[in-house]
Amino acid sequence: MVTITVLALIIYAVGDFRFPLSDGDDTDQYEYAGYYFFKNISFGLIPHLNLDNDQTFYPYGTLQVFLPWGFERDYWYAFCYWLNDGPGPYLQFYYVFSIVITAIGTFWLLRAFFPPWQLAIVSLAVSVFNFYGLWKYPVHLNVCVGHWTILCIVATYRLLWQLYHRQRLSLLFLLVWAWLHVQILGLELGYVAGFALTFTTVAVPFGMYLLYRNNPGISHWPVQLMAWVSREYRQRSTLIWVIAGLMLLNIYLYVPLTLQIAFTAWKFDFSVMPPSRLWSHPARLLIPHLPYLNQYEQQYEKYFKDSYESYGQTSPGLYLVLLAIIGFWQMRRQIPLWGPVVLTLALCLLYHPALVPTLKVFPWFSFNRHGGRATLIYPILLSFLALGMRLPTRLPARMALSLIGLLMLAEWQFGYYYFTIYHLPPLPADVYTYMERVHKTPGEAVLDWPFCVVGADGTGMQEGLCPHYDAQNAVFTFRRFYDKKVVGQYFGRLHPDQIKPFLRDGWPKRLSPGYLFTAADWTFFDNYLRTNDFAGINLYPELLPAGMAAQFYARYGKPVAETRLPSAGRVQFLALKR
Repeated sequence: MVTITVLALIIYAVGDFRFPLSDGDDTDQYEYAGYYFFKNISFGLIPHLNLDNDQTFYPYGTLQVFLPWGFERDYWYAFCYWLNDGPGPYLQFYYVFSIVITAIGTFWLLRAFFPPWQLAIVSLAVSVFNFYGLWKYPVHLNVCVGHWTILCIVATYRLLWQLYHRQRLSLLFLLVWAWLHVQILGLELGYVAGFALTFTTVAVPFGMYLLYRNNPGISHWPVQLMAWVSREYRQRSTLIWVIAGLMLLNIYLYVPLTLQIAFTAWKFDFSVMPPSRLWSHPARLLIPHLPYLNQYEQQYEKYFKDSYESYGQTSPGLYLVLLAIIGFWQMRRQIPLWGPVVLTLALCLLYHPALVPTLKVFPWFSFNRHGGRATLIYPILLSFLALGMRLPTRLPARMALSLIGLLMLAEWQFGYYYFTIYHLPPLPADVYTYMERVHKTPGEAVLDWPFCVVGADGTGMQEGLCPHYDAQNAVFTFRRFYDKKVVGQYFGRLHPDQIKPFLRDGWPKRLSPGYLFTAADWTFFDNYLRTNDFAGINLYPELLPAGMAAQFYARYGKPVAETRLPSAGRVQFLALKR
C-alpha cells in the first residue's frame, strides 16, 4: 500500500513525462551533465571521463570537473540518450525511481524491528513528503535525488539498533550495508553522498563500543568470525554472491570516476578565495508547512539573517520535530542509538561555511557551500528519534499525540498541494526546429552572443563575463540538442585561473551592457570567427544595445532560424558563410 501511494503521489507531482526538462536555469544543468557524460565517457580497464577539452570555453578550453555530477543519473541519461539518439524525458523517470526506492527501501530495512504503521509514516515522510527534496525537483535535481544516501543511513542505524539489542547480524545484511556505501557514489558527490559517509563515520565509535560490549573476549574474535561467516554463507550463498557481484560492478562503475573527479578538483587552490557564507538558521526547524507560515518562508531571512535558497530549507515539518523530541526524551538513556543521530544533526544544523565549518572536517565536504542542503536528510534523522517513542496510555498524552497527528496530516496536505500547483511547461515545438537547423549547419562550434562564463561562487560575474546571468546562465546547455561546441558555461564552482584567457582577450568590455562595438572590436570579432570553426551565431537581440542587432545582420547575414528559449528569450541563428 505504501508503494502504491508513493508511486501515485510522485507521478502526479512530476506531471509531464513527454518532454526533456528545461527552464533556462539550473534544471538544464543536469540534462547537460548526462549529455556531456555520454559524449566523454570511455571504458577500458577502468571507466574514464575526458575532462580537459574545448567543448565549452571554446576555443580556449578548460577542465570540466565542476559539472554537477551524479554518476548513476548520468549513466541512466547517457544510456537513454544513446538508445533514443537524443534528449528526452529521462530524468523524470529517474526521479520517480528515486522517490519510490527510498520509501520501499526504508520500510524493508526496518520492517522486522518496528510496527508497520510507524514504518509507513516514516517511509512517506522521507520520500514523497520530504518537502525540501520535493521542491528541489527539477531545479536542483542533484540535491533532491538521495535514495541511496537515505537507505545507507537507515542501514547504518539498523546495524546500531541490532548491536544495541544484542541481535544476531546476518552476513547478507552486512554485505547490503557495504554495497550501499558504494551505491552512494552514484549520487551527487559534493553534498548528497557525503551525508551518508558522515553518519557512518560518526556512528563507527558507537558501533565499536557495542561490538566490544557484546563480545568482550577479543582474542576469540577470529575464530568466532570464521564460524559465523561459514554458517551464514551456507544459509544464503546465492544471495551473497548476487550482492557481492553487484558491489564489484558498482565499484567498477563509480569508484574510478569518483577518484578522478576528486583528484582533479583538488588540483585547484580555492584557499585564496573568500569562503561562501550561505547558511540556514536552525530555528527554521520550528516552521510548519501550513498556509501563511511556510508559504512565504523567504520573509524569515530578514529575521534570521541567513541565506534562503528554496522552499522547505531546514523545515522538515514541525510534526516531525515534535515527535522526535518526545521520542528522544523516552530513549534518552539509550546513548548509542541517539548519539550518532544527534551528533550528525548538530554538525549539519550548526554548519556555516565561513564561521562554523563543522562539516568541512570531512574531506568529502570540501566544496560544500550551502548549509541548508542538509535538510534532505533531516526527515530520516528525526524519524530515528521518533521511532523511540512509545504510545501513551494516559488520556491527556493521547490527546496531545492526536493533535500532532492532525498537524502531520495538515502539513502533508498543504506541502504536497502547494508543490503540485506549479508545473514546468514543455519547450515549444519550434525550439526543436531551431536546434535542428543549428545542428545541420557545418562547423564544430556556435557562438552565443552575448555569452556567459560564470561560476556559482561568483567567479566571472565580478569580472564582467556574465552581464545577463538570469537570462543566460544555462544557454550553453542547449548544445545537448545541436551537438556543437560553445564559448560560455556555468559551473557550480569556477577557479579564477580558468577565466584568464577571456580576460586577456578583452571580452568583459565587449560583453558590457550598452557597449557599442568600435571598428577595432568588429575586426577582432571577424578574426575570431574566421580563425575558429564556427557554424554561426546564436544572437539574443533583446540583450543587445539598440541598433546592434542590425549591425550583426549587415555583417553576417539575416537570421535563418528564430525561436524563444526559457529565460533567455528571443534567439536568432545567423549561419556563417563558409
